[in-house]
Amino acid sequence: MLRRKVCFNNLYMNILEYEPIKKFIDAVGNDVKRYFGGDDACIIYLQPDGAFYGLALYEWLSKKKKNLVTGTMEDDGIGLDEKLVRSRKVLIVDNDIVTGKGYKRSMEALRTRKKQLHIKDIKFASFFDRVGVADFAVAQYSPEAIWRFTEFDAIDLKILQALAVNGREALADVGKKVNLSSVAVKNRLDKLLQGKIVSIEAALNIEQFYTMSAQIYIDTDEDTVDRLIETFVKRQEVFMLVRVTGMYNLLVGVLGHNWQNVQDFIETEIRPISTVRKIFISTGEAPVIPKTISFRSL
Repeated sequence: MLRRKVCFNNLYMNILEYEPIKKFIDAVGNDVKRYFGGDDACIIYLQPDGAFYGLALYEWLSKKKKNLVTGTMEDDGIGLDEKLVRSRKVLIVDNDIVTGKGYKRSMEALRTRKKQLHIKDIKFASFFDRVGVADFAVAQYSPEAIWRFTEFDAIDLKILQALAVNGREALADVGKKVNLSSVAVKNRLDKLLQGKIVSIEAALNIEQFYTMSAQIYIDTDEDTVDRLIETFVKRQEVFMLVRVTGMYNLLVGVLGHNWQNVQDFIETEIRPISTVRKIFISTGEAPVIPKTISFRSL
């Protein structure tokens, strides 16, 4: 029994020497310590990827805090030893939040038991947080890092995310989500609109109008490419126009109710053009993305 404990502690010591673990502890350790305060506390790490960060945080913090325990569970709560979290503050730990689904499942798994188990509070820590939901994180994928917009920050992104879910949501309600007044939210939106970073337009739900799509590769001269783009940009069924390199120099994405719609488009809009040397067609279902297409007035 003694040998197993010594080996276990050596494993912890080695983990704490890893550079990612050091970054994690340096970034979130003191904030987590303040969160736990003098309360009984529990660190729950999610399997499989949260184990190293959760165990390392436990080893580091247990030297400073005596009333601390650790355990594990799947992100749906399976495998949780409930006596570990009873009457304690809880911190869930994972290595990466990608879509937020694992975060929501694990938080909900504990929230549904919060009253029954007298859990005092529940928070979440992660090394990477790609969607901005963790209470503690080393790094977040900020809009500046992704798009490099100098006048676009994380608050702007959260405002746009809220409006993307419900474009009719009151600005006062959006403001509550980002701790801003409705006036401040409006000012930020106006700035984004004036800078042409975002736009407001009517959009059609593709799945309500179309059932399939086709990608049409066209090989022609540059003048014809220009003319085709000028024509197709006005067509409602065209959802994609891309200049490409290689065997073809224009890619056209077309929506349709059936194959006949696509064939009619090709026969009337493309094949009659004498400068078109060759085409290649690939068909499939309605696109996964985009889900909508801008409404084009006739």
